[in-house]
Amino acid sequence: MRIDFRALPGPNSVIPRPIVDVFVEGLPRAALGCLVDTGTLHNRFDAGVAREAGISLDVPQETIGLGGRWITTWTVEVTLRLGDVTWEAPVSFCQPWAADFQLLGQEGFLRWFRLTCEVANRWLELDPQE
Repeated sequence: MRIDFRALPGPNSVIPRPIVDVFVEGLPRAALGCLVDTGTLHNRFDAGVAREAGISLDVPQETIGLGGRWITTWTVEVTLRLGDVTWEAPVSFCQPWAADFQLLGQEGFLRWFRLTCEVANRWLELDPQE
């Protein structure tokens, strides 16, 4: 599937980026704008997404450095969907979360797709991998 870049959600974003709309189990009608981040290992979502989706965060927490601050994360396996493709992946739900978008990383997203990124023309292509 080919996806055109678009501005990040939020008031200060003007430069188009590789954003895809991902659905999370428990939120079948609310797509989340997610930045495809080849430098991030794990999917990182706002902990509020887990609360809204009814995903239990009754797992050990971890404190990590992200974006120059310390945050608390709870990592759980969840079902994600992009278009017609569904997969199970770990998502680290984070608090606090300062962004208006979520992050998709190597292990929780890119390992399920072959990525072609045409930055000069501002599009990416994702081909599902078996």
